[in-house]
Amino acid sequence: MIQVRRVQPRDLEYILKNVEALNFEQVFMLNKLENMMIIVDNNEICGIGFYINLENKCMLNWIHIKEEHRRKQLGTMLVKTMLNSAEHQGALQAYMHGECNDFAEFLGFQRMIETSEINDINNIYNELYQTEILNKIYKVGLIDYFKPCNSNNQFI
Repeated sequence: MIQVRRVQPRDLEYILKNVEALNFEQVFMLNKLENMMIIVDNNEICGIGFYINLENKCMLNWIHIKEEHRRKQLGTMLVKTMLNSAEHQGALQAYMHGECNDFAEFLGFQRMIETSEINDINNIYNELYQTEILNKIYKVGLIDYFKPCNSNNQFI
Protein backbone atom coordinates (compact mmCIF):
# COMPACT_ATOMS: atom_id res chain seq x y z
CA MET A 1 0.00 0.00 0.00
CA ILE A 2 1.27 3.47 -0.92
CA GLN A 3 0.72 6.37 1.45
CA VAL A 4 1.74 10.02 1.36
CA ARG A 5 1.66 11.83 4.70
CA ARG A 6 3.38 14.26 7.00
CA VAL A 7 6.42 12.95 8.81
CA GLN A 8 5.67 11.53 12.25
CA PRO A 9 8.01 11.10 15.24
CA ARG A 10 8.16 7.35 14.68
CA ASP A 11 9.60 7.99 11.19
CA LEU A 12 12.67 9.87 12.37
CA GLU A 13 14.73 6.85 13.36
CA TYR A 14 14.28 5.28 9.92
CA ILE A 15 15.01 8.58 8.15
CA LEU A 16 18.19 9.15 10.15
CA LYS A 17 19.37 5.58 9.49
CA ASN A 18 18.75 6.05 5.75
CA VAL A 19 20.14 9.55 5.40
CA GLU A 20 22.11 8.86 2.24
CA ALA A 21 19.42 6.93 0.36
CA LEU A 22 16.83 9.62 1.17
CA ASN A 23 19.25 12.46 0.41
CA PHE A 24 18.39 13.86 3.86
CA GLU A 25 20.74 16.68 4.81
CA GLN A 26 20.36 16.83 8.58
CA VAL A 27 21.94 20.25 9.04
CA PHE A 28 19.35 21.96 6.86
CA MET A 29 16.32 19.70 7.15
CA LEU A 30 15.92 18.91 10.85
CA ASN A 31 14.47 22.31 11.67
CA LYS A 32 11.93 22.00 8.83
CA LEU A 33 10.29 18.70 9.81
CA GLU A 34 6.87 20.35 10.18
CA ASN A 35 7.10 21.06 6.44
CA MET A 36 8.15 17.53 5.46
CA MET A 37 6.02 14.91 3.76
CA ILE A 38 7.02 11.34 3.10
CA ILE A 39 5.86 8.65 0.75
CA VAL A 40 5.64 5.12 2.13
CA ASP A 41 5.47 2.01 -0.05
CA ASN A 42 4.87 -1.31 1.71
CA ASN A 43 5.83 0.17 5.10
CA GLU A 44 9.13 1.55 3.74
CA ILE A 45 9.78 5.28 3.54
CA CYS A 46 10.95 5.66 -0.03
CA GLY A 47 10.77 9.40 -0.56
CA ILE A 48 10.66 12.79 1.09
CA GLY A 49 9.77 16.32 0.12
CA PHE A 50 9.38 19.68 1.79
CA TYR A 51 7.03 22.55 1.12
CA ILE A 52 6.56 25.87 2.81
CA ASN A 53 3.73 28.27 2.13
CA LEU A 54 4.64 31.92 2.25
CA GLU A 55 1.66 34.20 1.71
CA ASN A 56 0.09 32.78 -1.46
CA LYS A 57 3.21 30.95 -2.67
CA CYS A 58 4.20 27.32 -2.14
CA MET A 59 7.92 26.69 -2.19
CA LEU A 60 8.78 23.03 -2.89
CA ASN A 61 12.26 21.78 -2.10
CA TRP A 62 14.36 18.72 -1.34
CA ILE A 63 12.11 16.30 -3.22
CA HIS A 64 13.82 12.94 -3.39
CA ILE A 65 12.75 9.37 -4.14
CA LYS A 66 15.12 6.49 -3.35
CA GLU A 67 16.84 5.23 -6.46
CA GLU A 68 15.21 1.78 -6.41
CA HIS A 69 11.71 3.30 -6.17
CA ARG A 70 11.95 5.74 -9.07
CA ARG A 71 9.86 5.54 -12.23
CA LYS A 72 6.82 4.28 -10.30
CA GLN A 73 5.05 7.69 -10.15
CA LEU A 74 5.84 8.02 -6.44
CA GLY A 75 7.44 11.44 -6.97
CA THR A 76 4.30 12.57 -8.78
CA MET A 77 2.11 11.39 -5.91
CA LEU A 78 4.33 13.12 -3.37
CA VAL A 79 4.42 16.46 -5.21
CA LYS A 80 0.71 16.46 -6.01
CA THR A 81 -0.13 15.74 -2.36
CA MET A 82 2.08 18.62 -1.27
CA LEU A 83 0.48 20.91 -3.87
CA ASN A 84 -3.00 19.87 -2.76
CA SER A 85 -2.15 20.64 0.87
CA ALA A 86 -0.58 23.95 -0.13
CA GLU A 87 -3.65 24.93 -2.14
CA HIS A 88 -5.93 24.14 0.81
CA GLN A 89 -3.71 26.40 2.91
CA GLY A 90 -4.16 29.31 0.48
CA ALA A 91 -1.33 28.96 -2.04
CA LEU A 92 -2.16 30.27 -5.51
CA GLN A 93 1.11 29.33 -7.17
CA ALA A 94 3.89 26.87 -6.56
CA TYR A 95 7.59 26.92 -7.30
CA MET A 96 10.21 24.20 -7.51
CA HIS A 97 13.77 24.04 -8.73
CA GLY A 98 16.11 21.42 -10.02
CA GLU A 99 17.50 19.72 -13.06
CA CYS A 100 14.48 17.51 -13.75
CA ASN A 101 12.91 19.47 -16.61
CA ASP A 102 10.79 16.52 -17.78
CA PHE A 103 9.44 15.87 -14.28
CA ALA A 104 8.56 19.53 -13.75
CA GLU A 105 6.86 19.78 -17.14
CA PHE A 106 4.97 16.51 -16.58
CA LEU A 107 3.51 18.08 -13.43
CA GLY A 108 2.48 21.20 -15.35
CA PHE A 109 5.31 23.46 -14.18
CA GLN A 110 6.93 25.84 -16.64
CA ARG A 111 10.47 27.12 -16.43
CA MET A 112 10.56 30.75 -15.39
CA ILE A 113 12.37 33.15 -17.67
CA GLU A 114 11.69 36.62 -16.25
CA THR A 115 14.82 37.67 -14.39
CA SER A 116 13.21 39.92 -11.77
CA GLU A 117 10.73 37.22 -10.71
CA ILE A 118 13.52 34.63 -10.63
CA ASN A 119 15.53 36.92 -8.35
CA ASP A 120 12.53 37.40 -6.04
CA ILE A 121 11.86 33.65 -5.81
CA ASN A 122 15.56 32.91 -5.37
CA ASN A 123 15.61 35.33 -2.40
CA ILE A 124 12.60 33.57 -0.87
CA TYR A 125 14.27 30.14 -1.29
CA ASN A 126 17.43 31.49 0.27
CA GLU A 127 15.48 32.89 3.23
CA LEU A 128 13.35 29.77 3.81
CA TYR A 129 15.78 27.00 2.95
CA GLN A 130 19.22 28.65 3.12
CA THR A 131 19.64 27.53 -0.49
CA GLU A 132 20.56 29.66 -3.47
CA ILE A 133 18.82 28.40 -6.59
CA LEU A 134 20.21 30.67 -9.30
CA ASN A 135 17.96 30.32 -12.35
CA LYS A 136 16.42 26.83 -12.77
CA ILE A 137 13.07 27.64 -11.19
CA TYR A 138 9.73 26.26 -12.32
CA LYS A 139 6.29 27.69 -11.60
CA VAL A 140 2.71 26.45 -11.78
CA GLY A 141 -0.58 28.14 -10.96
CA LEU A 142 -2.72 26.25 -8.47
CA ILE A 143 -6.02 27.85 -9.46
CA ASP A 144 -7.85 25.02 -11.25
CA TYR A 145 -4.76 22.79 -10.97
CA PHE A 146 -6.96 20.17 -9.31
CA LYS A 147 -10.02 20.40 -11.50
CA PRO A 148 -13.18 18.76 -10.20
CA CYS A 149 -14.56 15.85 -12.12
CA ASN A 150 -17.28 17.06 -14.50
CA SER A 151 -18.91 13.73 -15.11
CA ASN A 152 -22.31 13.70 -16.78
CA ASN A 153 -23.03 10.30 -15.27
CA GLN A 154 -25.84 10.30 -12.80
CA PHE A 155 -25.93 7.86 -9.97
CA ILE A 156 -29.13 6.14 -9.06
